[in-house]
Amino acid sequence: MELSKGSPLGKGHGYPAGSVTDTELMAHVHGYRRRVASAYRSINPAEMSTGVFGAPFHVSPKVDGELWFLLLDGGTAMLVSSNGRAITGDIPLLVELQAAAAKLVGRVVIAGELFAASSGKGRPRVGDVASALAGGAQAPVERLGFMAFDLLQGLLDEAPQLLPYLLRFDAIATLLAAGKRAKAIKTDAVDSVAALAGMFSEIVEAGKAEGLIVRSAQGTIYKIKPEFSIDALIIGYTTRTEDPQAVRTLLLGLTREDGRIQIAGHCGNLGGDAERRALMQRLQALGCASAFRCPSRSGDLFSFVKPELVAEIKVTDLQTETSDGQQLRSMAMSYSAETGWNAISTMPTASWLHPVLVRLRDDKKPDALDTRFTQILERCLVAQAESDVPAVQLPASQIIRRQVWTKTTKGKVAVRKLVAWQTNKSVVDPSYPAFVLHWTDYSAGRGTPLDREVRTAPTEALMEEIAALLVEDNIKKGWELVA
Repeated sequence: MELSKGSPLGKGHGYPAGSVTDTELMAHVHGYRRRVASAYRSINPAEMSTGVFGAPFHVSPKVDGELWFLLLDGGTAMLVSSNGRAITGDIPLLVELQAAAAKLVGRVVIAGELFAASSGKGRPRVGDVASALAGGAQAPVERLGFMAFDLLQGLLDEAPQLLPYLLRFDAIATLLAAGKRAKAIKTDAVDSVAALAGMFSEIVEAGKAEGLIVRSAQGTIYKIKPEFSIDALIIGYTTRTEDPQAVRTLLLGLTREDGRIQIAGHCGNLGGDAERRALMQRLQALGCASAFRCPSRSGDLFSFVKPELVAEIKVTDLQTETSDGQQLRSMAMSYSAETGWNAISTMPTASWLHPVLVRLRDDKKPDALDTRFTQILERCLVAQAESDVPAVQLPASQIIRRQVWTKTTKGKVAVRKLVAWQTNKSVVDPSYPAFVLHWTDYSAGRGTPLDREVRTAPTEALMEEIAALLVEDNIKKGWELVA
């Protein structure tokens, strides 16, 4: 495989994202990520007795590292990530794997956790991997190890994904039986859910691993990790359709070292009706202007508020990449009392799994200490986490379609409006959609007078198709086009 633009990594070489152009290899990698992502279920320890099904199980410790893929082909060994990074050459981990590669016929691809031995006495942490891959020719690559846990290609007579997990794992374990830096992850067979609690106590609570990976006989993969909390700024909210005086979803932010506030996530698990209404009373009083528009997952636009309230949010896990290995990004913004919120540029981030509002922290300050972005670095690695946010000049959007319909019923006028625009920003920043469509439906006689929906599209043709379907479904007899 030909690679270019590499740089020294110890006595080997490291290659940046996008360097691996082998389409067959990357198809296996991306396909595996999609299959695994759909099979994973993150749960907390308290849910083990009621949330884990499908005994017998195969249980292994969750190594705190990064997902990489080992390629053994033509007598050589290299490491590849899902975003096309690569590690090759004369580093101890790969030198050890050369012996295994020399015995093989055909290509073998193995999924595993790339980790680095801690510089202290504790277990490996994800930050140790970044340290071991930094420093160029002086990088401490001797600390790198690889815990293999699944087979993507080779070793077996049939395609591995068509075979039971135990057959795949046994093939890996046999291949890497003599390994020191690279080996199959220690895996135990467990017959019941009751036995998982003891393993969790023995492995995780004792500090030997960050969690457990539990593979059921039904194919579901459970990731059992302790919950943890993040203190975040409340920067926006949406309202419940059925109860406009209650908050539906919170928009949350974390403060970067340069004072910019970056969108960190959404949270819709806010308690009961009384809690949601009490939250609305506090947030409505903090409403402010925003030049930036942010839709919720339901399509409603968030109403922005002054960054004065701190919320404690409990989450089960953090993810930094999409299913195809691309870095997640979110908008970093500035706030001023005079102009409200303004977008600066998108920066790498992590998404939260299963966020739950614990409480408002009136004892916390909405500042760069109590709501610091670096809270999440204790759990995952995010690029540029301590960098200043660069201001990026983005092209202005262009409205390409606007239509308004009205209908009068019993003296009341209902309005439906479609607005579509080309952002002109997706080439500069791929986190922006190429086209956006906003649908507004207002009817004074309804229990919820105002409904809004936001849709995005990568092409104008698809945007027009979405618009046509909205018009077909919503503009019937009696509606008059007025603009």
